[in-house]
Amino acid sequence: MTLLQNQFAMSITTGTWQSGPTLECEFYSASAAATLAPGEFVCLGSTTAPNVTKVIKGTGATSKYFGIVLTNPLKDAYAVGERVQIGVLGAIVMATASASITCGDSLQYDYSAVKVARQTAANTIVAIAMENASGNDSLLRVFVFSSSISGATGATGGTGATGPTGPTGPTA
Repeated sequence: MTLLQNQFAMSITTGTWQSGPTLECEFYSASAAATLAPGEFVCLGSTTAPNVTKVIKGTGATSKYFGIVLTNPLKDAYAVGERVQIGVLGAIVMATASASITCGDSLQYDYSAVKVARQTAANTIVAIAMENASGNDSLLRVFVFSSSISGATGATGGTGATGPTGPTGPTA
């Protein structure tokens, strides 16, 4: 039986990187049995080791999420202490939706379901939808974003001053 080269093609799954910046980090958890899977959003963890960025799991919808765990064709989960690639601010990555989503929606992370949903209330924005998702378990491209960046709130953007507070022009 002859095999065709396309039979070995990679399939697109949650956490598949499309473009943009990535960062190699180390997974940390106080529980040695904890694991991290592609498609999970993570937060920065404290570190004392030089040149090592540690990431941890978030604990709720308002955690300060930093990026999304990228797919590795050789691993379906990461153990504590393992190196992991993270799609960070500006990366375009495939994510799994928990309900229907419209292109352009601000998204929050449902850490218990490991899916994204439309952002509600003051929950942390983790991404912007780059296409529609038809419903639960649909894959969609997202632009990784973080509302923990100072001044960002909701889909409307910054909360700082909207214009100059000084004189508006020369006086005669």
